Amino acid sequence: MELLASLWKRRARQSEAAVHRADARLDDGAALDRLLEPLPEAQELRARLAGPFFARAWDATAQRDHWLASDGVRATCYTISGLTLPQAAAVRVRWDALRGRAELTEDVLADLVARETGSPVTLVT
Repeated sequence: MELLASLWKRRARQSEAAVHRADARLDDGAALDRLLEPLPEAQELRARLAGPFFARAWDATAQRDHWLASDGVRATCYTISGLTLPQAAAVRVRWDALRGRAELTEDVLADLVARETGSPVTLVT
C-alpha cells in the first residue's frame, strides 16, 4: 500500500504546472544563446527578434509550451510545463482572448494556466 501511495504522490508532483521565465537583451549574445537553446529553430528565430515579435511552439517530446516575445531590445521566453497538449491549446485560446487588453507576464500566464488546470502553478524566474 505504501508503494502505491508513493507512486501517486510522485505522479501528482510531476503533473504540477510551472511557468519559467527567461530574459535576454538582444545585444548580449551569450544570454540570448541560453534563452534560445531549448527552442526549435532557434537560429532562425534570432533574426526575427530584432523587432516586435511573438510566437509559440509546443515541444511534444518534453511536453512543454514555449512562448517567445521580443520588443526589439529584449527577448522573453516563457516555458510552461506540466500541461497536456489540449490544456496548452486551451491556455493559448485564453491568452488570445486577452491579447491587446493585458500585458503578457508570468503572473498573467500562471493565472491562465491555473484556470485551465484548476491547480496552483509554480513560477520560476
